[in-house]
Amino acid sequence: MCANLNILSEEMDRLEKVELKNVSWPKYQSTAKANFSIAHQSDQLTIKFRVTEKHLSVKNAEINGAVNRDNCVEFFVQFPDCEEYYNIEFNCLGVGKIGFGKSRYDRWLLDETLIKSIKIDLRLRYCGSIINNNLNWELLLVIPLEFFCYNKISSFDGMLLRANFYKCGDDLPDPHYLTWNKIETHEPDFHQPEYFGEVQLA
Repeated sequence: MCANLNILSEEMDRLEKVELKNVSWPKYQSTAKANFSIAHQSDQLTIKFRVTEKHLSVKNAEINGAVNRDNCVEFFVQFPDCEEYYNIEFNCLGVGKIGFGKSRYDRWLLDETLIKSIKIDLRLRYCGSIINNNLNWELLLVIPLEFFCYNKISSFDGMLLRANFYKCGDDLPDPHYLTWNKIETHEPDFHQPEYFGEVQLA
């Protein structure tokens, strides 16, 4: 399986890389950069994040912990004819937090067994010195159809999703909140489904 994930990760690098270029809250400036690629088969979604940033800080090693406080990437997705959405969050050690609901304050955390059904390939390289820090990391997520347990989905083929992609690090020395689709709120809040963009699966 590891060899297969390595091959899949390399194949994802041949796809379009979409930058998380929106700094929706300008007072949180950072040199952090991130992009993603997305693909699918009828029975799985595959997402690869690539991140470059200065600081490494990981304090959350428990599933469904506050991984957003670490070096973190996130994928929020809402399926057709559904008011609820999934928040899929992973830190740079591959520890996940995943919930489902209509808003930030109305969510159910998914069972650990279900979260572990997501296959991951993680690559982390950190070069630190007194003068310069450089952290590069990549995270591949292979999410099976059955993971989305609150929706009756038979295939991803041809589906139009509403989604957003994020990079954050609330407790880093330079807290930041990068988004794919811009969010227009006063303070950082990724739980804004009205600002999701459309993702058409072929």
